[in-house]
Amino acid sequence: MSVSSNKISAWLLPLLAAAVLGTVTGGCAAKKPRRTQEGPPPVSAPAKKRDVTAPPVGILPPSESPGARPGTKAAVERPRYSDRIIRVLFSGPAKSIALDGSPVRVWKEDGTLLSESGGSLVLTAEGNRIRVGGLQAGGSLDVGSVAPFTVAGRKLPAGRVRVMNRQGKLLAVAALPLEEYVAAVLSREASPSFQPAALAALAVVVRTYAVNGAAKPRDPAFDLLNGVDDQVFDGFDRVFPQFRAAAEETRGVLLWFGDGPARANYHSTCGGRTESAADAWGRPYSYLVSVPCDDCRESPAYRWEYRMTLEEGRRVAQALGLRGRDDLRIEVVARSATGRASRIMLSSAGVTRETAAPLFRQAAGTTKVKSLLFEIERAGTGWKISGKGYGHGVGMCQWGAEGKARRGISWSGILAHYYPGSSLAGAVP
Repeated sequence: MSVSSNKISAWLLPLLAAAVLGTVTGGCAAKKPRRTQEGPPPVSAPAKKRDVTAPPVGILPPSESPGARPGTKAAVERPRYSDRIIRVLFSGPAKSIALDGSPVRVWKEDGTLLSESGGSLVLTAEGNRIRVGGLQAGGSLDVGSVAPFTVAGRKLPAGRVRVMNRQGKLLAVAALPLEEYVAAVLSREASPSFQPAALAALAVVVRTYAVNGAAKPRDPAFDLLNGVDDQVFDGFDRVFPQFRAAAEETRGVLLWFGDGPARANYHSTCGGRTESAADAWGRPYSYLVSVPCDDCRESPAYRWEYRMTLEEGRRVAQALGLRGRDDLRIEVVARSATGRASRIMLSSAGVTRETAAPLFRQAAGTTKVKSLLFEIERAGTGWKISGKGYGHGVGMCQWGAEGKARRGISWSGILAHYYPGSSLAGAVP
């Protein structure tokens, strides 16, 4: 359900002031889920030193609160994560940021109202300060409204957004209630046509990923990025009821392993078998292992093909440190246990370069070479790359989850398959 402006005013604004101000100063038949996460969650240090031996707020230690295996009754109270705030960098860096609402208000860092407009407003970076219309203020401002408003074209609920000037460019950080964030991410990471159980399973994973991000922020001023490096957050204009229902059904539930939230990676389409974290990133996790998946065949990306021209091959080679000529060769020289490419060799004019396959995929374009489960062969003057799946392949396959849901498997059963050995902390049906 949507959050009223009074509710946000009561607790969102103080949290934003404490969390942001303090730190600043010291993948559907017609449409595929937008799967991202082309690597593991960030491992950067928290903004403040934390007691890593203590469980997150609202969750008891495993000895007192062991949780439940996915698919079983939970033996614990629902974690109190629903009151958490997630700080998302959703716009910038940009020279200017446009706002629209009725009204739009701007506050200085000390809480003093600087400006109020009944329509559109533009904030512009000038040096290390921010210009608002004819006024100039410090390097950090709060903007917001008592009604839904838009910032950089994204619709946001009533509340405030922190805008900061960093090295002459503006960044916008939204501080969102966790469950609102989960519903908004679902609206961009999944299709509204997905089965309720598939959406609910993804809601648990999205929530767990966000909680891990808040525990180890990307930056002192924000927890997560908006996009493929974390999760896609693009505002609230298409947060349909089914996405809110999935968030509400699983409210507060986290994927759990040992004494804390699990690494909750996911992807669009695995192509028949998921990849292990050890093979994908060199970091083994006992619950991020390769498992069979026969349910993602309906994905538009289950099979794909990309025709790479010689000119494009030369560009990729140059990006990887090799000057490609007409005799450029590209071949897979090593694969993981699931058949995914792990090492690529490029050679031209007697010079050879070997590189990690993910770097080759990134250089070629992750929307062209959709996964590492591919074969490459010469085709005329260029190459034909034929593959299966979309994304890194680790963790939950979104289209596989959809297929399982259509077969009647519950959301907890879906999670049990893709994260074997994990448990669920919270209220599980």
